[in-house]
Amino acid sequence: MKNSPFQKSCQFLSASFLTLLLYSTVTYANAQTTTLSQQTSDVIVPSQQKTNVLDDQRYTGSLLSPSGAMSLAGLLAIEPYAQMTISRGAYQPDGNVKNNKHRTDNFINFTLIKYAVTDHFSVQSTPQIRYAWNGHTTSSSLHFADLPVELQYRWIDQDNASYRPSLTTILGMTFPTGNYSNLGRALDGAGNGTYALRFGLQSQAAYNVFNHALRVRVWGVGRQPLNSVNIKNISNYGTSLGYKGNARPGLFGNTGFSLEYGFTKEWLLSFDFVYDWAKGTRMKGTDKNAVYNRRVTGASHDIQLAPAVEYNWSPKIGIIVGTALTVNGHNTNDFVQPQFAVMMLF
Repeated sequence: MKNSPFQKSCQFLSASFLTLLLYSTVTYANAQTTTLSQQTSDVIVPSQQKTNVLDDQRYTGSLLSPSGAMSLAGLLAIEPYAQMTISRGAYQPDGNVKNNKHRTDNFINFTLIKYAVTDHFSVQSTPQIRYAWNGHTTSSSLHFADLPVELQYRWIDQDNASYRPSLTTILGMTFPTGNYSNLGRALDGAGNGTYALRFGLQSQAAYNVFNHALRVRVWGVGRQPLNSVNIKNISNYGTSLGYKGNARPGLFGNTGFSLEYGFTKEWLLSFDFVYDWAKGTRMKGTDKNAVYNRRVTGASHDIQLAPAVEYNWSPKIGIIVGTALTVNGHNTNDFVQPQFAVMMLF
């Protein structure tokens, strides 16, 4: 299927965004570093002297945006998430939604764990477990998904006084720890079976709007699977009993922006806009009747919006509650995803 003008426009904007951030790296490479009160972690650690609302504001971080590298060596951030994904149907190749008679819903728990090795370099991982059900059956048990590990380095520090944005580069790997082949039931699938290179850029800055802090984040990330996998019988690639073959997923990723507006230093409203995209998966193999088939699944995309409310008891602990939902897409699920997270900084 050919890309629509809308998809081509979004892919062009994604490429333009990544180019702009790379240009920013060159432009600001020699910029001075900032003080602790101007750091770029999710929660602003208080300094000895605070001079304006931007330095005083507390953050938990929006629901879907990635955070940059933390700015004080030895900091440890732990942020457990609970998500309930409620399927409303499936986006067809033409973008229309087809309602599912027996929809598949799931519960996901993942915990963001990030440690600041230095004032600019952080290591992050997000182990995840999931459980799924539909009108016919459920997962056999809780299942671990694939495990991502990322290295984050901040080249430019956020400077609230001059509204200078930070810039963090992301490089990592997803390890295939989730079930994906020879499953007892389709809902037991929790991984792809591939090692995937993770890469991207993240930037953020805070602005004084009507004497309240507005933090803006922008990002672009990609995930490139590095190997093909052998699959057998029921798999996470949609195959059934008797199938034997091979699958190689294509490049996927997302880009977006988030806004967080503080009404007080404890209370904020946040909003995410995210464009997800994925190329097709190459598959070849034989079914239970020994019929050989070779195909490439269709590329897909979706657009998600995620409004939320944040409350921060202190600079080191906060909670966020909100809902992500799809508003556009093709060859993917249409869903609503209520969720909450608790951020703790040690």
